[in-house]
Amino acid sequence: MKKSLILLTVVLTLVVATTIASAVEITFWSMDNAPSAIHTAWMNEQAEIFEAETGIKVNFEEIGWGDGPLIMNAIITGEGAHVFQLGTTWNPEYASTGGLLEIDMDDFGGADSFFEANLESTTLDGVNYGVPWFAETRVLFYNVDMFEEAGVEPPQTYLDLVDVGLEIVDTFGEGRAIATAGTGAWDLIHNWAIILWAHGGDMLNQDNTAAVFNSAAGERAMNYWVNLVANGLADEACAEYNQPQADSAFINEDAAMAFMGPWNIANIMDQNPDLNFDIVEPPAGPFGRASFSGGSNLAIRNNAPAEELEAAKAWVAYLVSDEVLADYTKNLSMMIPANKAALDDPYYDSELWQTFITTLGYATAYPPLAEWGPIEGAIQGNFGQVLSDYVDGNFTSTTAKEYLDAAAAEVNNILD
Repeated sequence: MKKSLILLTVVLTLVVATTIASAVEITFWSMDNAPSAIHTAWMNEQAEIFEAETGIKVNFEEIGWGDGPLIMNAIITGEGAHVFQLGTTWNPEYASTGGLLEIDMDDFGGADSFFEANLESTTLDGVNYGVPWFAETRVLFYNVDMFEEAGVEPPQTYLDLVDVGLEIVDTFGEGRAIATAGTGAWDLIHNWAIILWAHGGDMLNQDNTAAVFNSAAGERAMNYWVNLVANGLADEACAEYNQPQADSAFINEDAAMAFMGPWNIANIMDQNPDLNFDIVEPPAGPFGRASFSGGSNLAIRNNAPAEELEAAKAWVAYLVSDEVLADYTKNLSMMIPANKAALDDPYYDSELWQTFITTLGYATAYPPLAEWGPIEGAIQGNFGQVLSDYVDGNFTSTTAKEYLDAAAAEVNNILD
C-alpha cells in the first residue's frame, strides 16, 4: 500500500507539473500486445483520460516487433515517438546510442517497486534508461486429464520430467509427452537457458567479458533438450518447430506438457477453452529451479524539448501506475505487471498466477549489454545447428559441445 501511495504521489506530481505548463502533445509507440482492435481502443481510451487530467495529448500508434529500426531512427532524428516499448533484451542496446533519457527510478515509485530482473534489464553500466512495464516468465504447463489417465504427478525435477514423460508415452504413444520448440523458434535460447541455469551454468563470466555457456552445464542442457526428441518424449517434428507450433501442440492436446508463458493462457481460452490444464514451476536441476525473465520496458528519447520530456515521463508514470497497469495486463496483454504493487489486484490471487509470480521472483534476465543482440544471435544460430544435425542424422555425442564452443568463440569476438 505504501508503494502504491508513493507511486500515486509521483504520478500526481508529474501531472500537476505538466498541467501548469502549456498543453503538450506527444506520441507513444507500442507493439500489438493484444489483438489490435481492442488494444488500440484501450490505449485511446486511456489517452483521453490522461488528457482530461493533465492537458497532455498522447497520440498512440501500434508498431510491430520488427520495427526496431523505426525506433532507432526516431532516437537519431528526433522525429517519431517520444515514448516507446522496448523488449527487455533491447533496452541496453538502444541506451548505448546515447539517445535515451536517463531515468531516476524515484520518479516512478523507486527501484524496489519493480521485479529485480526486469529493473536490471533497463540498465546500462548501472544507469536506468527505461521503466519496467510488464514481465513474463516460463513455467511448465501440463494437461490434467492426460496426467490422470497416465497416473502421474507433475514433475519436480528434470529427471522426474523424463520419468513422467516415459509413463505418458506408454499410455498415449511416442511423442505425446512434451511439445518443444526447435530450429524454427526465434526464442529457442530461452528454453535452453532455463535448463542451463538449473544445472549451474551461466551465459557469461561475472564481469561479462567472456562466454562461459559452453561449460559442462551448457552441454548437459543442450543434450537434454535434444534428447527429449531423440528419446521419443517429444514428436520428431518438434526438432523443427517454432514456438507457436510447440504451443499449439500442447493446446490441441497432442502433447501433455510444454514450457510456455502467461500470454499462452489467452491462446488456450481462444483455441481450446475446454482444455483441462494447470501449471507448475519449472522443474529443478542440481542447482535448483530457474526460469527466464523477459517482458517489456518503456523508454523515452532524450532529444525533445523539456516540456515534452516531462509530458513523456508523466505518461509513463500513468501507464505503470497500479490500477492502469493491472487493467492492462489482466484484460489485454495477459502478462505480469512489472510494478509489484499492481499485483495487489485480487485477479492475481489465483494459484495459477501465484505460480507465475513465484517463478518470476527467481527468474534471471540476460546480462544488460549493448552487444546482447549479436550475442543472442550467435548462441541461437549454433543451437539451431545442433537440432539441424539431429534432423539430418548427423548428431553425435560431441555435436552439442562443438557448436557451443563455436558459439562461445563468436561471442568472445563480439565482446573483444
